[in-house]
Amino acid sequence: MLSLFTRSVKVPVWALFALLVYCNVVAFTTLVDDKEDTAANTNLSDDHLMKNLTSPPPPHDETNVPTTSIATGIPPHANIGVDPVYIKLFEEAKLRSEKDYDSSHRDGTFGIVIGPTEGKFKYTLLALENGKRIRSILGPPGRRSSATGNTKTSLKLALMTSPQHVEVLNACPRINQNVVRTFKAGKINHEQIKEACRLWANGTIFDHIIPMQDAPYKSNDNHTNLDQGSSKFWLKALGGYRLAPYKHSLFLDSDSYPCPGIEKLFQLTNPDNSNFGKLWQLPTTGAGDLAVGMDQFAVWQNEMWIPGDEIILADSLKFAERNTGAVLFSFERPIAHTLAHFIPLVSEHIYNNVASPNQKVTNDQVPFRVALYLFHRFQPDFVEHQIPMHASCRTYPKLSAAGTDGLLNGMFPLQQDGKPCSECSCSPCLISHTAGTYHLTIGGFMGWEEDAPSAL
Repeated sequence: MLSLFTRSVKVPVWALFALLVYCNVVAFTTLVDDKEDTAANTNLSDDHLMKNLTSPPPPHDETNVPTTSIATGIPPHANIGVDPVYIKLFEEAKLRSEKDYDSSHRDGTFGIVIGPTEGKFKYTLLALENGKRIRSILGPPGRRSSATGNTKTSLKLALMTSPQHVEVLNACPRINQNVVRTFKAGKINHEQIKEACRLWANGTIFDHIIPMQDAPYKSNDNHTNLDQGSSKFWLKALGGYRLAPYKHSLFLDSDSYPCPGIEKLFQLTNPDNSNFGKLWQLPTTGAGDLAVGMDQFAVWQNEMWIPGDEIILADSLKFAERNTGAVLFSFERPIAHTLAHFIPLVSEHIYNNVASPNQKVTNDQVPFRVALYLFHRFQPDFVEHQIPMHASCRTYPKLSAAGTDGLLNGMFPLQQDGKPCSECSCSPCLISHTAGTYHLTIGGFMGWEEDAPSAL
């Protein structure tokens, strides 16, 4: 190339060499000058470099997103695709939680809460029957029971019901007819009152009574499947978690009947090294902020309630509904208390702004699922443990239109006589909620009969 070039333009080789040397000198000088100018403009001394490395970063702008939102604590990627209204509801939940967390859950460490109940008095009667059964398992108030392996603690018992029902119970055994008249026709009768007063036993079976509070949330029965309850009741019920009296509160439906050994569930939220791994197989050995089982219809209707972009939040379709008939909260960390505020706020929004007369909310499990899905996104360190279905047995044996059949899946194993187990002693179930179709007895008793032993 060089010989061709020199022949075509007739330039001596020495001249080309001199030109190359000159160009390199000029380029090197320019590079040095640029570096000196840059250093001068940015004060790149060793001291200044150290100062920059140890100083906090400058305030971010819209193009410099922080690793965590200061206002909400939500990681920046977690709100992508989420309807902004849920971000605002989470912010509100955090504010409410910060305001009342320190004054909440102060009546004990471990306990069971039955309810909430309102409306027809028969539901509170069911709760009283269950309370009598649980008290027979736990023993009288004040008895020391092993709730968490080697840790000895008193497992308390509470009833959450409407102030109207509390008024009836407090009037036992002499029920004022004026109290009865406050009920709508058909919602209470004298046989129910008589049996309730017997079980109530002057309030001695419960450690605490929690009157339900009127929900400060807007209900909408036009958007509700009233076969399973009104939106007003469900909003009260979903708002009841924040009223939990105990640091570790196990909420049970009035017809969710425990078996002896129910205290083992508290290992999910308060594990100890010697027993935790013996009882449960879980993805982490850390204490759960929440423990709850999957619903038998885990993904029913999920496609109707995607809380934002249908593509970005497509994973919500596989986020199962939970069985709210048995929900264990640990309020040791404020994060669970924030969830307890977030659930009713999300529920109110769904009832009024997402559901419609053509797309109705079936029951409390719909908004509970949406709130829990979002909370997992917003708070990655939130720990949820699953209560296995063979511990919390929701089953409808021999009912073709219903779900899980405990006669087929081992909840009620066949015995030597060829009949399925009907006793707690031969079943893995720690809780049996079967909507009246199949009950587990304890020594032949449900626990609330007049001739039932005081200790089961």
